Amino acid sequence: MTTIKLTRQEMRTAAYTGVERNLNALSKNLTNLYGASERKTEWQNDVVGAIGEYALAKHLNMYWNPAVDVDLDALPGDVGTYQIRTTGWPQGCLLIRPRDKMEAPFVLAVIEGNIVTFKGWLYGFESKTVGELRDNDTYWVKQDKLHPMDRLP
Repeated sequence: MTTIKLTRQEMRTAAYTGVERNLNALSKNLTNLYGASERKTEWQNDVVGAIGEYALAKHLNMYWNPAVDVDLDALPGDVGTYQIRTTGWPQGCLLIRPRDKMEAPFVLAVIEGNIVTFKGWLYGFESKTVGELRDNDTYWVKQDKLHPMDRLP
């Protein structure tokens, strides 16, 4: 596991990006995927997701493109070629969905306040062998099935 502490300004930058992503989706009448609108979590997902992206970029010392008004599927990844999934649940799982880029490395981050802990990673295609298939054809991968962060390619 690797932990990153974000400053107030870093948190603000990432959170504003999440808000802008959600506002952009609303203005285009885009539908939320995988039941987010039914759970009323679309705002949270955008903000928490952007914070995870920012933290991963900081950890990897990479430029973070806070993509807002672009087709996210057209980008190589959330941070460079890396995909990141962020949750507020300490025991949260890495979720891999049918539309995901299976050849990409996916990182799981858990956020608590301004502390982001990277629990590990795996390639999307690995989720089919180590994950549990659940609703919406989504594979849920428990944290103990992830590769350690020091082996991130």
